[in-house]
Amino acid sequence: MTSVPIEFDPAYVASKASADQHMYAEELAAKDPMNSVLEDNPEIYFVPPKRSSEWGQWEYKAGSYYDTTVGAKHPYWKDKDLPIATKNIQRLRSDMLTWGYCKIDSAVSAEQVAVIRQRVQEQAAGEKLAGIAQKTPSGQNINCCVNKGQCFEALMEHHPDVVQGGPLVEQLVTEALGENWICNSLIASISLKGGVPQALHQDQDIALDSRSPLTINVMTVITDIDENNGGTLVIPGSHRTLSDAARVQAPVGKLPPAINMDAKAGTIVITDGRLLHSTGINRTDRPRIVMLNGMQHPVIRQQENWMLSVSPEVLNRASPKLLQRMGYQATNASQTNEGHGFGASGKVNEPAGAIVDFRHAADNGNYLRVGELSPYSSAEKLNAPYTLREVVTKARAGGHSAPVGIGGTKLNP
Repeated sequence: MTSVPIEFDPAYVASKASADQHMYAEELAAKDPMNSVLEDNPEIYFVPPKRSSEWGQWEYKAGSYYDTTVGAKHPYWKDKDLPIATKNIQRLRSDMLTWGYCKIDSAVSAEQVAVIRQRVQEQAAGEKLAGIAQKTPSGQNINCCVNKGQCFEALMEHHPDVVQGGPLVEQLVTEALGENWICNSLIASISLKGGVPQALHQDQDIALDSRSPLTINVMTVITDIDENNGGTLVIPGSHRTLSDAARVQAPVGKLPPAINMDAKAGTIVITDGRLLHSTGINRTDRPRIVMLNGMQHPVIRQQENWMLSVSPEVLNRASPKLLQRMGYQATNASQTNEGHGFGASGKVNEPAGAIVDFRHAADNGNYLRVGELSPYSSAEKLNAPYTLREVVTKARAGGHSAPVGIGGTKLNP
């Protein structure tokens, strides 16, 4: 038996793996500025559970990131031109670029808000009764909402029946992320009295030196939010501060104070994934509800594993747009299934990248994967009804002008 070269021995590799010798060590370290943030702002992550009983006894404390108030009342921010709720796309763009978030006024009508709020409240109660509610330090989350009400399906795709401002929302997200962005997850976040605030953090945890965001959060406000009921905490402009520091490999320095976001129910708040933010403290007896709909560049993996978690009923009635949002349209670099999707772009209803039929086959118990084959394989094995074959055949019939192979790659004549 040939001995394995010592260079492949795990112990030998480990002996050569010191951090100071890693490729791109300096660059990778620079893309995660949180160490620098905490050096100069250690109180950002100081949210000790022992103080949970004190959060309800609130008054604004200068210098605190969590005992704070809304921008219009904050001594540091009250004279700044912070984002306002508006339908003006030029102002929304300016707010997004300058502060890392913008507020779309009345993006969801009062009637649409009422439908979503009722569904959230009923689902939250049902999950508690079933003993499956996800408790958080701030309250309760409802995950994978797409399975839990048709209003959530429409919310994810910003259908005007549920989101009257959907076209404006989609335009802004497209300008931030580029075409064919997908949904990371859809969560109902419920903040309750007695909870503690969430530590300030960024949703985008890779490539923080990027000049534009790779992730965007579309937050739909279902109950009015302010400094009293857990209005989202943000440090305005921190998306630029941290990104700039990462790009030039410089210390972040002392950050400005955080504020509570204030917004009326029906407002949609779009935030840059690099913005420092967190759930605030609910000091009232009424639940604070927001829908968190993360969006991202299609090459980034999603938080929710839509491939497994979405119910067959939802898949059977899903529109091409909803399927694309959940990642059922492969791109050349992501979500390919047994090779199907290579060469695809991730566009809505693109046959060359459609992978939902693999999931349908799995649900029906007849997903046949391609296994080991050779020129000596039996005819039965070679001609087996592999799901891949059926999907590619369907893609070929989808309007392509030339024969296609796996994922749309043109075949040689």
